[in-house]
Amino acid sequence: MTKKTPFSLCIHGGAGVITPENLSEEDKKLINADLILALNAGEEILVKGGSAIDAVAAAVVALENSIHFNAGKGAVYTRTGKHLLEASIMDGATLKAGAVANSMKIKNPVLFAKSLLANQEIVMISGDEADILAEKTNHEMVENTYFDTDFRKQQLIEAKKISETGTFLDHTNLKMGTVGAVAIDSFGNIAAATSTGGMTNKLDGRIGDSAIIGAGTYANNKTCGVSCTGVGEYFIRATVASLVSNLMEYGKKTLEQATQITIKEHLTQLGGEGGLIAIDNQGNVNFSYNSDGMYRGYVSQKTNEKKIYIWDNEEVVIP
Repeated sequence: MTKKTPFSLCIHGGAGVITPENLSEEDKKLINADLILALNAGEEILVKGGSAIDAVAAAVVALENSIHFNAGKGAVYTRTGKHLLEASIMDGATLKAGAVANSMKIKNPVLFAKSLLANQEIVMISGDEADILAEKTNHEMVENTYFDTDFRKQQLIEAKKISETGTFLDHTNLKMGTVGAVAIDSFGNIAAATSTGGMTNKLDGRIGDSAIIGAGTYANNKTCGVSCTGVGEYFIRATVASLVSNLMEYGKKTLEQATQITIKEHLTQLGGEGGLIAIDNQGNVNFSYNSDGMYRGYVSQKTNEKKIYIWDNEEVVIP
């Protein structure tokens, strides 16, 4: 197969980020380091000619293993004090996809979702049966307490002070932090992946957009790859991830036009908050969000750039 495209990779660590006054310099350094670690993990695969699927999975695993994001180890608590995880991944070359929701024991849900790409019978599986299948197929399993962190426990306490039954909380410290990655490899294949612990104080059994192909994750070699972060119910209703692709394929929009229409118009008009990362089939990288900000970063062979953003007015250029 002939190489035809400079590779690109972008990542996110959630929209609605913590404001500077609520983030210590030490935490800021740690978050920066984990974003760089994730970017490096995916880039290392792409540099060696590896696939976009492997690159996005590696980047998301790095973020799932960090306590600083709402996915994997850093997942938020549900209303009953559990951690229920979800993730999805999509291959733009084949349109195959895998997704998992309400897992309690899979250490890296994105890797299990990735394994479903080869399963002809399942795209999405949820709950105890997901954990049983993951264990049978030799994925690393942990007790639910593995995901406990003092920071997320305090968030649940604060959430319950606002409302015992409320999920859609206004304080950005309580609701965002989903992670994701999108890549195009040197063969022009696109992939996208997303992982989350959901919403602080969410009802057990609730499923957000991160587990739903077309809502939180989408990839198609004809157009682009997309990973979303925000209040999942709105992203599901707006079919955000696939809408970007559809606007490009059928509406003949550029990536930038499609993401702006999707987030700044369609999602915003519904009352939704959040954002997305995207890469088109030419390797162009795009970020769009209507929240206060979004942890994000990208590396582009096309533009020879590698950057991390915690706040919009501050970028870290990585040598």
